[in-house]
Amino acid sequence: MTGLSPQASLEEVLESFSIEHDVGKATLQKYLAAFPEYANDLIDLSREIARISIEDEAPLSESQRRLINSATTRIQNSPGKTAVDPFARLSAQEMRALSKSLEIPRQVVMAFKERNVVAKSVPRGFLVRFAEQLQISVQQLFTSLEQPHMEVAGSYKSESKPGEVEKITFELLLRDAGLSEEEIRNLMEEDR
Repeated sequence: MTGLSPQASLEEVLESFSIEHDVGKATLQKYLAAFPEYANDLIDLSREIARISIEDEAPLSESQRRLINSATTRIQNSPGKTAVDPFARLSAQEMRALSKSLEIPRQVVMAFKERNVVAKSVPRGFLVRFAEQLQISVQQLFTSLEQPHMEVAGSYKSESKPGEVEKITFELLLRDAGLSEEEIRNLMEEDR
């Protein structure tokens, strides 16, 4: 209500009320006392704001969730931020559960964890399901996969220096894991 003159127009009063931090009963009473000539309009606006607030408490739609995830990802992946490893917090038991829920062999999950998969070769639908299981955005999973290969703890000594590991396509990974042609086709065509 700051800056409103006693001769403020209806439009100015309603706009001022609508941008108040708290449009509860106390604020409404303040406005009604200062502008009794606009009482009906102020009460109507107060009810409309309350109705909208109640509607806003409804569960988010899928498109709203995608927008929020997208914004969160942009913030998390902004310059100066390092990519988050979505597998870092997973125990061996959780990795097994992830493999089971996605209906893929554990070695496929491990290839994702070790970032051995060409990110662009993974079908969007599968990425969406995988990201949902990890409770991260698709973009976070994709960004993680695009990082260089990750050496796993417990690697064995070698006679030669480690070289750059070449990533493999998702389809080749599935073939190497021993999936049937039908299973591979279903996963490769997965798109929601």
